[in-house]
Amino acid sequence: MPNISNATTVQEHLRDLHTLVEDSLKQWNLSTNTTAATALVGQAHPNRLSHELHPLGPVQVGMLQKDFKEKIAAIRAICLSFAQGPLHQSISVGDASSTSAFRKYSTLLKEETQLEEALSSVKASMTQCQNTLRAASQDGGIKKDHLLGSIKEMATGLGLECYLDTGSRPYSALPVSILTIGGIVIVVDIEVESTGAILKVKVSFFPEIHQDERVDRLLASNLRCKCGKLLQTEDRSATANLLHLPDCSRNFDAFSKNLKALAVLDNFQKKYPVDFFHNMRAMDLDLKELFRREMLLTNNDIERVFKHGHGIPMTHAVLPGPSVAYWAPKSELLDVSWSALATAIEQGANEKVKIPFHRISITMEESTASASGYLPADRAGFLLSEEETQTLSGLSYGSIMNDQGSVGASTILQQPLRWVVPTSDSTIEATYVAVLHPPVVVSEDLAKQLAALSNQAGFNTMGLNRDQGYLSLQELLVNRAIEQTQWEIVLDQGPNAVRQLFSFDRTKCEARLLHRIPFTHISQVYMCTKLLRQQMVFNALFQSCFKETSSPEEIKKRLNAAHTGNGEDNDDSNDNVDTTSEVAIIIQTPQPPNIILATFINPFTETSMRIEIVIDPVTASPTVRLDTGMGHASPMMGFQTGGEFQYMQQQQQQQDQYMQHNLQQQQQDVFVVDSIKLTQVLLLCDSIPILVRWILKRSFVWMKERHQLLGRSGSVQSGRRPSSHTEDGGILKRPRV
Repeated sequence: MPNISNATTVQEHLRDLHTLVEDSLKQWNLSTNTTAATALVGQAHPNRLSHELHPLGPVQVGMLQKDFKEKIAAIRAICLSFAQGPLHQSISVGDASSTSAFRKYSTLLKEETQLEEALSSVKASMTQCQNTLRAASQDGGIKKDHLLGSIKEMATGLGLECYLDTGSRPYSALPVSILTIGGIVIVVDIEVESTGAILKVKVSFFPEIHQDERVDRLLASNLRCKCGKLLQTEDRSATANLLHLPDCSRNFDAFSKNLKALAVLDNFQKKYPVDFFHNMRAMDLDLKELFRREMLLTNNDIERVFKHGHGIPMTHAVLPGPSVAYWAPKSELLDVSWSALATAIEQGANEKVKIPFHRISITMEESTASASGYLPADRAGFLLSEEETQTLSGLSYGSIMNDQGSVGASTILQQPLRWVVPTSDSTIEATYVAVLHPPVVVSEDLAKQLAALSNQAGFNTMGLNRDQGYLSLQELLVNRAIEQTQWEIVLDQGPNAVRQLFSFDRTKCEARLLHRIPFTHISQVYMCTKLLRQQMVFNALFQSCFKETSSPEEIKKRLNAAHTGNGEDNDDSNDNVDTTSEVAIIIQTPQPPNIILATFINPFTETSMRIEIVIDPVTASPTVRLDTGMGHASPMMGFQTGGEFQYMQQQQQQQDQYMQHNLQQQQQDVFVVDSIKLTQVLLLCDSIPILVRWILKRSFVWMKERHQLLGRSGSVQSGRRPSSHTEDGGILKRPRV
């Protein structure tokens, strides 16, 4: 929420309300323009606002409601005070001689208010135009003024004090402006040359134990020019000028978020008797200790710790404060040097880590109903040390929790963690929040699980009275024109290629785009990582089916050529007809993010097949089964009831049934593939189209061997007609008609 002024008049309160609305619309990526808003209402498919308007979206809905209620109550109080005040009473019941004068005075006040409002709007428009022109200017001096003015406006809006000074520095021949931003714990010094170039950013803390150069580098990287190089004169005297490139830009949005993360803690420090910086440092130390323990247990296998453990801790990576990397696309991990990554993490060299990790950054925000507890200054961390786990049994400022959720059959840790749970203070309106980088599309059910971590209300009623045109989870993941009905993927070239035509079940499955997850204790971060990993694996597998290898123009051209070729009778025209085999595949997601089903007819075996991918909610690892239409127990039964233990039992029962079914199929001379082998293939490629291609190639080889065997024996299997396919270049395809 933006910093709201100490308004005393109706006009000022209305301006604050306008600021609240504009800020919220900006975070929701909606235009504040009236024409654009009107056009939005008439759209056939609603904006993604419906997927972000919830307690875990970019806007703190609870705080927005609170601020609105307070402003409206203040406006009502002022109006009531005026209605009961002497001026209104004099106009209503005063004598005739004075009523006229009072009415004239009241009219003058109204006109003055209207004039002031008009001038205020003109002033705001002129200021906006001035900022736009300054940002577009290539002159270094104007760039400097725009830079300092923008930073000062951000800082004062966050409740920090600003001081500007101009002097010289031994490492610069040009005049240097020093902008100092101060709170009670933090002091940020920003040095800018007269040319607009950032020389130095220094963040100082009191006490100095929180000092970290990575915060300096993080803020400096936000403010430095992104144009790479600056056009400058060779003269470096005091009169030198420096021209910025036309596309020169600074990441003011990222700088504002990073400065806000520091300012929120600083403001809380003024408001409440708690050392919030100390608690954030304690969480950072706990994440590093968990990383150390898991690395020790896995013999420094950082890849396993990243994928199946508590993740990789990275301090001041995206936001100031602790963060943990929990997932990354498999394609981005193919050429990763895990030993070099481990060294960079140990050294705290964030700039050396180039992997596009999905991260959880931990910070704090205001809250209307907080249940968080805070450590005293003499307690270093929430996590009990290995020695304290054996000896410590009680605390005066809280309790000790045995975290059974931290261990399981597939976890790295095999002994439950023990945590300090400080007594919560309801008077402190603050809570911890996990900020997701980048935001994640999740199913409605998973969003409810994450919202329950901090008792966030609002999800049970979000699905009621929804416009039928809202985008489903599947449509959000496809992220393209939802009117499209088929997506074409061809993984091989030449006449022997198989064209996979994917479509998905349009049954509505509600989704949410998560930006932040409020929580009450650091132990809950691990639960967040497990749930998000399962969803990310689901998303990646589903999206792999809709990354077309052919452009719409190529598809249209092929269809036209096929249509023209079919209309000719001569053999020459038939030579141009595309003879590539086609497989239509329907993707179903009966209960995301647990299951993905891919159904198709195998052109070689001429049987219906269904690939069942079950994503384990604990390890986020997929398990693949191939159903050839013989009818056996579906893995969907494993998700009808909750509970990890029950889930594991049902999975084992289904695996036994599946193995027995495979044995029966082999005895009946039916094409089957072992579940373990299928799972290995999917884990290697992380792609459903590649898995389908592998199954098709495997089935072709099986059919070829079977035909050869039957040819030698001179017999044909009863109850099955001979295949109408022909062999050509190592793959079967339908003959031209």
